[in-house]
Amino acid sequence: MQQQKLKNLPVYVSAFIACLVAFVAGITFSWSSPMLPKLNGNKDPDINPLGRPATLLEQSWIASLPALGAILGPLIAGLAADKLGRKKTLIVIACPVLVSLLIMAFATSVLEFYIARFIMGVGSGSVFTILPMYLVEIAEDQNRGTISCLFSNFISSGFLFTYIVGPYLSVQNFCLVCLIPLLVFIPTCFIWNPESPQFLASTNNLKELKISLSKLRKYKNTEEIEEEVLNVSKTVQDLNQNQCTMKDLFKSRVLCRALIITLGLITLQQFSGITAVIPYMETIFEIANSGMVPETSTILAGAVQVIATIAASSLVDIVGRKILILVSTTGACFCLIVLGLYFFLKSYDYSVDAISWLPVASLILYIVFFNVGLAPIPWTILGELFPPNIKAKAATIATILNFTENFIVVLIFPSLFTYFGMDFAFWFFAIICACGAVIIYYFLPETKGKSLNEIQTLLQK
Repeated sequence: MQQQKLKNLPVYVSAFIACLVAFVAGITFSWSSPMLPKLNGNKDPDINPLGRPATLLEQSWIASLPALGAILGPLIAGLAADKLGRKKTLIVIACPVLVSLLIMAFATSVLEFYIARFIMGVGSGSVFTILPMYLVEIAEDQNRGTISCLFSNFISSGFLFTYIVGPYLSVQNFCLVCLIPLLVFIPTCFIWNPESPQFLASTNNLKELKISLSKLRKYKNTEEIEEEVLNVSKTVQDLNQNQCTMKDLFKSRVLCRALIITLGLITLQQFSGITAVIPYMETIFEIANSGMVPETSTILAGAVQVIATIAASSLVDIVGRKILILVSTTGACFCLIVLGLYFFLKSYDYSVDAISWLPVASLILYIVFFNVGLAPIPWTILGELFPPNIKAKAATIATILNFTENFIVVLIFPSLFTYFGMDFAFWFFAIICACGAVIIYYFLPETKGKSLNEIQTLLQK
């Protein structure tokens, strides 16, 4: 296995470089965890750039606006990916994120934070459309799952970076530090990364297609490269003979099934509770009053998240997609039930001193289960179920749904636990996970190690 990975090193390097934008997307959606306590006056008021405490409503909008912007981003990125290509689109969408970080670094009003967070969401949301597509298209069948999971690895690494660095820097300094990955990504991706082979084949650019594959498959000889050029070209040409529109997603039985599966997994992912946990993690630990410093608990949870996503990327091509996401959903459900029980006992003034460790342990275990399957598998499945000529359109729909649901959950979560209690909020998410596990068991096909043609045949049956 290690020898095979060394042979495929150019693919992993290209994927690593591309995933730097996913790292910053992770920062986007976890930014509010350490920054809101600075804006609401809970931390040192002297470092609050607003000059006054932000209200609960203002905090909710600052936390949720990236998800609203991310709804718009995929509409633009999906069109650009078919015109400019995957690589150039990734570089272009990094620019609004860079601009938004600069605005927030020098913002002194809530309105400026609103605008910057919305712009940040536009760019980061586009990453969720283009990057999974690019990763799947540069990979081979035997390493497609592992490379696809790098997307989630870098997202969770962005979360961890925010949890470790954010609490100890001012808003301005933290935003400026977050510029570094983008300043590395833009020139490095432009110089090193090849364009997606499938995109080059779709534009009939055989010369660049050969160059791209030669760079990605350095372990292959000239004859093997030529053979893959022919195979990729033939596959894409066959698909292009049947050009698909957005309507075809709903007319074709195979594509419609693929879309239902993908949107179902995305909905389960967003309503499993992680969307509320990530931006409000410090707040949750403060309410839990577990005895551990909230910042320390948050860092520990973020570190576990990274480890879990790395484990998932190692297991996804061995164990399979369906088993991993079943284990993930069932385990997350159990952890949410226990977490809700702790807050239920606490709200009714039962003594919870003997189990003060429970919220931290439950939340960390929940993060482990979530990242083993629910985090990476929906995006991996999205990249696998659709042919190249419709993939960008399907990814656009999926990403819009993803961030619409993300926006709703992040916006209402503070009101949910304020008016109904933290126990009700976590039990609501647990019920969603339980229903999702049943549906996955009966309806999700296994795609491990299967080619696009085999997956399409499986959906047809």
